[in-house]
Amino acid sequence: MPAASGSALAVETVLERIERESKGRIPTRVTTIGFFVAAIAIVVSWEVYLFSYGQPQNYLALAAGLAAVAGLSLTPALGAYARGLDQRAIAALLERWCLLAVFVACLAFYAVSMFPSTPYNEQVRQAFAFLHGHTYLDAPPDYIEHAQVGGFSYALHPPLPAFLITPVVAIWGMDTSQTMFSVVIGALDVVLAWMLLGRLRLRVAPRTWLAIFLGAGTVLWYESVLGTTWALPMNTAVLFTLAALIELYGEARPLWLGIFAALAALARYDMVLAAPVYALLVWRKRGSLRELLWMAPGFIVVGALFVAFNEVRFRTFFDVSLWFIPDADAKRWFGLDYLPNNLYTVFFMAPKVDGTFPYFHPTFMGQAITLTSPAMVLALRSSLKRLETAAMGAAAVLVSVPSLLHYANGWEQFGTRHYIPAFPFLLVMMAIGMRRRADQLSKILIGVSVILVAFGVWHVHLWGLDVSGSE
Repeated sequence: MPAASGSALAVETVLERIERESKGRIPTRVTTIGFFVAAIAIVVSWEVYLFSYGQPQNYLALAAGLAAVAGLSLTPALGAYARGLDQRAIAALLERWCLLAVFVACLAFYAVSMFPSTPYNEQVRQAFAFLHGHTYLDAPPDYIEHAQVGGFSYALHPPLPAFLITPVVAIWGMDTSQTMFSVVIGALDVVLAWMLLGRLRLRVAPRTWLAIFLGAGTVLWYESVLGTTWALPMNTAVLFTLAALIELYGEARPLWLGIFAALAALARYDMVLAAPVYALLVWRKRGSLRELLWMAPGFIVVGALFVAFNEVRFRTFFDVSLWFIPDADAKRWFGLDYLPNNLYTVFFMAPKVDGTFPYFHPTFMGQAITLTSPAMVLALRSSLKRLETAAMGAAAVLVSVPSLLHYANGWEQFGTRHYIPAFPFLLVMMAIGMRRRADQLSKILIGVSVILVAFGVWHVHLWGLDVSGSE
């Protein structure tokens, strides 16, 4: 046998041994190939549909398909590339390559189910304003939900998504598709969920089931492919919350954890309420109050950006934009008396049922989590006597409190978008209760969740939301 062939065979043997000895926790090449093939199948099916019905090209889906073809073609070369690497480096290589495959597959899936580019693009307009040296929006007062101060309109939502989209707006200006940007962020959410589940030491099979659940069995899918003013802050907050949890279950470096947690709060202010939970778990892991103080710089820097943004707009430290909405005096924004209606939305609000096909119709006011993502019940499998389970449950509740006490339940939504930022914490609880394998009940609940959300996305695409009785 030639020396080169023998060397390649040796590398393949090392790869196979690492895959075998990892106890199912390291993604195999078969797993990676499966994600690439799924992406290709999704895009090819979509291209056939577009050709058959004369629809315009979806270039984001096409790019995902081409990336999947390139990734699939290069996968056999992993063995040769790994030559000379130690076992840990080879394992890391397999993991990174699988991350690429997960991203491409999710990008393809979201791209083909994407809604048309949204006109409700506050974040694009805010980024455009930043690029032109001001913070007010270039939009007519009646065009978009806004805070009216004098003759200027200001954004109501936290600024991080606008900061992130600014480089894209610098290239394409007001022609930037906020929906496409949201799709990319949503796909990255699933990638980070895959990483987090790996940090929780799940085997590949339950990792795959739970990643599919977050990406396709929750309304994160719907909000990511919608990409509106109200949707983008949600999936951006999920992105940085997942990054914080990856750090928490990895090296747990307080500095980086503080940065990620603070950025999540700059996307959705509610997320600052999770900070005490992070601090508790870091202190338990590190055992040093002095090290814990390193969480502060991230919050200080992000807090300074928050204050500066508000000083320029409202001459105050705080975001008081809600109080400048036209007719804001007629509203009481938060109160305990709103809690029953919000709890009803979360747990009981059902679709409308009538004799018109397809007989079940998602309503304008939303739909309960129990009727979009019943697999969330798996979060209760892990004992709340365990500190980390109780802490994740507490974090999910804490970040949901402002929404539970808010006068509006979300409106014009499929599912309950206000509670999406709590999903990463619930995902950790699900993972803790599914350590070794995805049993039959878990697979059934996740499968049903995917079907319910897919039905909602399909219904909204074709018929929209049912608005009868929404007033």
